[in-house]
Amino acid sequence: MKAALRIAVVIGLLGSSGVHFYLWTIEGLGFLAPLFLLNAISGPLIAIGLLAWRHRLMTWLAVDFGVATLGSYAIAETVGVFAQRDHFSTFAEYCATGTELVCIICGTLLLFLDRGARKNRSDQQPKPEYTLPILLARKTETSDGERGF
Repeated sequence: MKAALRIAVVIGLLGSSGVHFYLWTIEGLGFLAPLFLLNAISGPLIAIGLLAWRHRLMTWLAVDFGVATLGSYAIAETVGVFAQRDHFSTFAEYCATGTELVCIICGTLLLFLDRGARKNRSDQQPKPEYTLPILLARKTETSDGERGF
């Protein structure tokens, strides 16, 4: 289950970054073009990290990527960015929204599954017994009259 969710998040990241790369090549983005290029570059980097390093930090980055990208698109759709307002009508917008929702939903599910597995693993492991360091131990007398620990 976790492997399927991880693959779905990777596909979502690559799909979103592909759409942003396609939109970056189109003229008319103006000063927003570097941000589209940033999304086009960071998506595959996070996807590689998600496959190579199975740590929850990479899953958090994937979820944050989806939330930030979808949130910025929602702001551009409702309020507009510098008197430029988008209209939800092109195929690229539908694809980007879908892939970012996949990143958010599957990434969140993956985080919850990782949390549950980590909690079960910590319940099964015995807790270590801690002792005081030898320097803090009480000194005792031996039968020879020597002082020992």
